[in-house]
Amino acid sequence: MSRRCLALALAAGVSVSAAAGDQPRWAPNACPPPSARLQVTPPAALSEARLTLARCVQRDLDQGRWTDAEVRLSSARRAVPMVPGGERRPWLALVVGLDAARRVDVGPWSALVGVVLADQEALPWVGPLVRGVASARSSWDRQDADLHARGRVEADRLQRLSAAAGPLSEAERARLLVQAALAGAQYERDEMGLLLEAAHDLEVRLLSGDELRVPVVLARELEADLLLITDRYAAAGQRYRDLLVQWPYRVQGRIGLAAAYRRLGHAREEEETLAQARALWASADAEALARIE
Repeated sequence: MSRRCLALALAAGVSVSAAAGDQPRWAPNACPPPSARLQVTPPAALSEARLTLARCVQRDLDQGRWTDAEVRLSSARRAVPMVPGGERRPWLALVVGLDAARRVDVGPWSALVGVVLADQEALPWVGPLVRGVASARSSWDRQDADLHARGRVEADRLQRLSAAAGPLSEAERARLLVQAALAGAQYERDEMGLLLEAAHDLEVRLLSGDELRVPVVLARELEADLLLITDRYAAAGQRYRDLLVQWPYRVQGRIGLAAAYRRLGHAREEEETLAQARALWASADAEALARIE
């Protein structure tokens, strides 16, 4: 077995075995510990390794195991030099997108205002998206001109990337999200709503059936968070519920929904929602569990 194939298997966190002449039997839902040393026979198909990496990291994030996700992604980065040249950029783009999603989950937003993602050139829209939303999101509860200006710089970058990539692109979705976050920070709620609706519609088109696309920031969650901050608790609750229909394992949405229930005085619904969050994060890192009140 080659060093390259072993590295890819370790990065993906997947074990594959097959008898001579048989096709590999993939178990993408079985994610070993990220640091496990695996035996792979025959060599893993790169496309399957990418899919399994995406599934395993997403599972880590869904279950609040942020450290496991970070270790798995670190292994995936170390495998990059061993990936065949023509496949290297897609592999690295997947790693960058998953790492951005992890960082957004871990937060806080204020720590992401100036973040520089390693290898972000492999996915040019993701850095401006994270920094742009972070800048706007951090200024939501206070009118901070400097943060707004930083967000505007990232929105301008995304405008150029979107013009080059076209209207049905991740760059365009990122542009809509940052523009909406900036509008929300300025209490331009009608504009924010229109932009987020467009971002959500594009999100559904881009993400449907494609497990290798990484959402990073979800339009419904972004809108619900702003509604919660601006004391529109019933509307925030409805948006969180909308989010959870599409993303039922999203604990952050359940935490937001519980906060909306609390402010509405719905104690029973709040506790039920938090109990669901605790169940989903039964094996979560302590840092993640601390988010559940």
